[in-house]
Amino acid sequence: MTLQEEGLVPEESVVAQALRDAILERRLGPGSRLPEEQLAEIFASSRGRIRRVLLALARERIVVIQPSRGAFVASPDAVEAREVLAARRMIEVGVMERPCQPLTEEKRDLLQQVIEEEHRAHAAHDSVAMIRWSGRFHLELARGLGNTVIADIISELILRTSLIIAIYERQQATCCLKADHDLLLSAVNARTWPEAARLMSRHLLEIEQNLDFSAPAPPTMSLGLILRR
Repeated sequence: MTLQEEGLVPEESVVAQALRDAILERRLGPGSRLPEEQLAEIFASSRGRIRRVLLALARERIVVIQPSRGAFVASPDAVEAREVLAARRMIEVGVMERPCQPLTEEKRDLLQQVIEEEHRAHAAHDSVAMIRWSGRFHLELARGLGNTVIADIISELILRTSLIIAIYERQQATCCLKADHDLLLSAVNARTWPEAARLMSRHLLEIEQNLDFSAPAPPTMSLGLILRR
């Protein structure tokens, strides 16, 4: 589902995407308060437009709106976290097992470019870029092999996974391992779907195994961090 299908005008779409990016890149942490007045000032917009954006993000389950308190970045508990990760395995492994269509040459080239950007981020120890390009790989792979409904579901799950990682990650970063996406793309290009499914399952399980569900929630971050690029 696109933002325009949700009824947002272009100005609102820009704000929504900025908030999504900040959440995906963990610049805006779980539980962070999202006051309409401050967001309207930051984005030079109106409170009415900001309210529409927050409602749209709430439908994506990355924002929660609490009566009399306002909007906050979602902060999933351990039960919800495990359910989100299980859903990702079911859907993304399923895409590998029964793709709706083969990758086009254009999509293969795009995925290779994403992997190269991810490698550069690893070499630069740029954790924000690693998160961005890792999520982009999974989303573009779903778009290339699946359909728009599957891609929209995975897009939401990627954002929710980012929140989960922000809360429960162990001491070391849990970005996708450097070689995993290369191996996945090779299997997909060769159309060896059982191997692609095995690699995707292992890959997502490794991400989950790097999480500590007993970890306390991290402190919330300043809203002003969403303006950092």
